[in-house]
Amino acid sequence: MKRILSFFIASVLLAPAWVMPVRADAEETVLTAESAGGLPSYAEVRRQYRMPAYRGEAVAVGAAASLAPGDTLTVSADVPEDGLYEIWIEYRNGGGQILPAELSMAIDGTQRFAELRRLKFESLWLNDRAALIDRFGNEMPPGLSASEAYLSKALEDSSYRLSGPMLFELAAGARSFTFVSLDGAIEISAIALKAPAQVSGYQRGDASGDILLTYPGQAFASANHSSVRAGGEYNALLRPYSASNRVLNLLDDGSFSKAGSRVDYRIDVPEDGYYQLAFTYRQGAKSDFPVFCDILIGGTLPSEAARAVPFGFARNFTQYTVPAPDGLPQTFFLEKGARTVSLVINAEPLAPIYAGVDKLFAEINSLTTEIIRLTGGVTADRYRDYKLSDYIPGLPELLLGWAEECDVMVEASLAYSEGRLSSVFSSLNLCADMLRKLARKPEDLPRRLSELSRGPSSITRYLAQTIEDMDNHALGIDLLHVYQSGARLPKQPGFFTILAENVKRFFLSFGRKDYTASGVNEANLQVWMARPRQYVELLQNMIDTEFTPQTGIAVDVSIMPDQSKLALAAASGKAPDIALSVGYVLPSYLNIRGALLDLKQFEDFEGVASRFPDGLFVPGIYEGGVYALPETINFWVMFYRTDIFNALGLPVPDSLDDVKAILPELQRRSMNFYYPTAGMIGMKIFPGTLPLILQSGGGFFGDVIGSTTLDSDASLAGFRELTDLFTVFDMPVEVPAPGFYQQFRNGSLPIGISDVATYNLLMNSAPELDGNWAVAPFPGLKDENGNVLRYTTGGAESGMIFSSTQRPDDAWKLLEWWSR
Repeated sequence: MKRILSFFIASVLLAPAWVMPVRADAEETVLTAESAGGLPSYAEVRRQYRMPAYRGEAVAVGAAASLAPGDTLTVSADVPEDGLYEIWIEYRNGGGQILPAELSMAIDGTQRFAELRRLKFESLWLNDRAALIDRFGNEMPPGLSASEAYLSKALEDSSYRLSGPMLFELAAGARSFTFVSLDGAIEISAIALKAPAQVSGYQRGDASGDILLTYPGQAFASANHSSVRAGGEYNALLRPYSASNRVLNLLDDGSFSKAGSRVDYRIDVPEDGYYQLAFTYRQGAKSDFPVFCDILIGGTLPSEAARAVPFGFARNFTQYTVPAPDGLPQTFFLEKGARTVSLVINAEPLAPIYAGVDKLFAEINSLTTEIIRLTGGVTADRYRDYKLSDYIPGLPELLLGWAEECDVMVEASLAYSEGRLSSVFSSLNLCADMLRKLARKPEDLPRRLSELSRGPSSITRYLAQTIEDMDNHALGIDLLHVYQSGARLPKQPGFFTILAENVKRFFLSFGRKDYTASGVNEANLQVWMARPRQYVELLQNMIDTEFTPQTGIAVDVSIMPDQSKLALAAASGKAPDIALSVGYVLPSYLNIRGALLDLKQFEDFEGVASRFPDGLFVPGIYEGGVYALPETINFWVMFYRTDIFNALGLPVPDSLDDVKAILPELQRRSMNFYYPTAGMIGMKIFPGTLPLILQSGGGFFGDVIGSTTLDSDASLAGFRELTDLFTVFDMPVEVPAPGFYQQFRNGSLPIGISDVATYNLLMNSAPELDGNWAVAPFPGLKDENGNVLRYTTGGAESGMIFSSTQRPDDAWKLLEWWSR
């Protein structure tokens, strides 16, 4: 297929440099990958290796060191001979650290490929605690504890789209290795260059015998992510099972779902020999498509047959014996004693499709930006003709080439799904159809950019959805069986057994009133919490195990599904003693009705209040009283696309003046800056409008609540700064759903101010941007001394005590304990 690659602009992601033919009178040329600071991928560099694999002894590199974020470590080694090496690091993450430490690495001052910009080092999380039992007899998963032992890990692709250690082509002689700590604290005890591991081919062993060992899926010994957890379901297929109470009976598939995730099962082998492995599992993440796992014995891959073992689509739990390449059960040699069997989710079979989607995503965004540049950003005029072919030769062929690439990726996926198209890749079919329709009338592209990349149903949105679906490898494990060929695996419950248990469960459900206001002991302190059941369960358990033993105060926590019912409960005399996790504006509605207790009456209020910024109390203040205690804080920060900023050579703004300085460069490319009031469709509420007023020296209230300073000169100056952003500097006034998150993804709003919700979305639902965005402080106004003021609004949920309580002191003790 002949393709004319005719463009390249800032938003390209890790692609090679291209040349764009443009007319001599064109306004400007397009940035290349080199000018954008782009790096090739490891796969591209790996294909160019010519040296043989090193086969000698390990080579020590440098000395021990402890790194905090921002620290740099440079070590050196004498490479004994030309060859391919693995780089291993022995390390331990800082205490109390949940997320993996992250480092970047350069060899002789150069980062050879993109994956070296971010390397993850996970902790080992031990599942060594007993299950928690709530007051209703339900089991809850215990938290995992971080191991303090040093771990050894080879440098790997942090996205885990490629499995196993990365190889480094090193010439003989002195070499330097520079590590920069990006996130988290890490203690490095040793660094070594090692020969690449050699994995043997599969050889069948004699697994005759009748030994059968069975291990519960939820009883894993350790994992490499703290989020991996046991789960409990009312499912008669699972063991153990109870129709009356929830018991932990599986490895939760919602937690074991990311590429690179690993769980370890500790088994006790009675005698040396060959064994077979079987799993009772559920895999509903990918319809008609498998999830792949490496099976490790003692932390190493026993043979190539144990790499990327497919776990097929299964809505319900089913038994599955690990197959060998010949279709017979695979055998594993296990020595007598305590051994470890590990499952590691492997996404490498999908690597070509990942690469293809990433490439299409980058190229389509590049074409979009080039069209906007050529048309001056005016793309909706239906009466204007655009001769795109004069500026972008071969445009129809380009679009058709992309459609063919989608077809190739769909065809590649069929090799793993027995020729059936999985819903995971159905979006690629849709993209191919849309691209062919656009190719019929390429001159209409300026008016159809919403179909190409700028709309919620655009081709790039479908490509992003494909990556999201591919990234979901959810795998639930009920049982692990280690057995010999003469043993019989336990049968699963039959249809009538399951039916009987479901009927039993149905009738028992009518008598359960767990965490409901109607099922409480009225003698206990009553707490309503506006959070999901998991939060309520944890809070009740913490109260029962910590607060009640310390104070002797019994507490009932109930789920509050609708916060608006609090006003009705207060009016009817059925209000609880305490309400937790209510919206920060709700206390102001209740305290003017006399429904809440003034917290200032308690002697230690000042000490408790000192735990929070003073401004968080403003919504709960009325006539000198304080009627709510802050529970959580939400605040504004700035998000920006590092790939686009690097490509354009723009500095990250520190102040609002800096923002105004970069706006011309963004807007001439039809990009812009997002200010949070743009997401407040219709009414622009105080959290979005107050920051610049506060930074200008204005505010909401004067010395007393009866007067406001919103009409002061300082407040008006701040308000003028805010309105100028839209009337003078042409920032978008409204960004309707799906909002900043989606436009940040497609690059039309590569920078903006948002909150923690956007952070969570980008972390969990924008895999195509992994490593291409960052967070910076709110770009505030400068004072007369040149200092940047970053005052912003905050506040999310609050806790409050109702004035109708008969136990105010006990209620305050609980609120004080919860706020620690």
